[in-house]
Amino acid sequence: MKKLLIIPAILVGTVLVGTVLVGTVTSASAGEILVKATKDKLGEPDPNAKYWEGVPIEPVTLMAQPMAIPRPASTTTPMVQVQAVHDGRVMAVRLRWADADVNEAGRLGEYSDAAAMQFPVKAGPPPPVFMGAKDLPVHIFHWRAQYQRDKERGKPTMRDLYPNMSIDIYPMEFRDPGSVGQKSDAEREKFSPGRAEGNPQAYEKTGVDEILAEGFSTSSVQEGHGSLGRAVWVNGEWLLVITRQLMVEGGSTLTPGGRSFAGFAVWQGGNAEVGSRKCVTMSWTPVLVEGGVK
Repeated sequence: MKKLLIIPAILVGTVLVGTVLVGTVTSASAGEILVKATKDKLGEPDPNAKYWEGVPIEPVTLMAQPMAIPRPASTTTPMVQVQAVHDGRVMAVRLRWADADVNEAGRLGEYSDAAAMQFPVKAGPPPPVFMGAKDLPVHIFHWRAQYQRDKERGKPTMRDLYPNMSIDIYPMEFRDPGSVGQKSDAEREKFSPGRAEGNPQAYEKTGVDEILAEGFSTSSVQEGHGSLGRAVWVNGEWLLVITRQLMVEGGSTLTPGGRSFAGFAVWQGGNAEVGSRKCVTMSWTPVLVEGGVK
């Protein structure tokens, strides 16, 4: 995997807890996520696909992230329901959680609803559930409602977000360009440092972020491996599907007939949750991948 950028804000600040929990294997109260084999192809995430019928639902307990500052004021997402299937090549995970409204971020002070799942990269006993530790990386798949909006409706412009704004001076944008003329997107981009330096967070997203982390402040977005996400919000609930390759070179690997572990996090943008303000699983949930493809 090629690292693109260190982003300490995502799943931030939990290595101290993780260090304490080295060697923790599973939650005694949690069950096991069974990844059912299916003949259906899972290339496109579909929250309402027929193949979800009959797939076991595993309730996974979350709580307010308790260690890193800033912490959420309370547990806004106490549980996420998890289902998973695979077709021998692709794994799809469906997450369902309660959220009173849809938040897609945009203006200053607005934050996006989001969810993430993570897997250990190395075989054997899992690393600290809080983003792993040095030489014990985790592989994170991070979806945001904001990314989905950008993909489906386009990334909003400054004019979209602030239609009544008045520009005094903004590089290469003038009400009356006069003899300067209208400039191209590439020419205007030179005045956007994040885009000029290739910061992936400065561009609209087409799927979910894949991230590797080895503890606090080590999260780095990776070049995509085809993981996708799509969610629908109905009657106060998000229903999200994230698809990923079962085997990712340099990342996590799940094998039909094998076992692994998973961890989850949810952000409710309407409650100002972003970065370390989130609800998380406090221990790994064991995962069993059903063998073969029926």
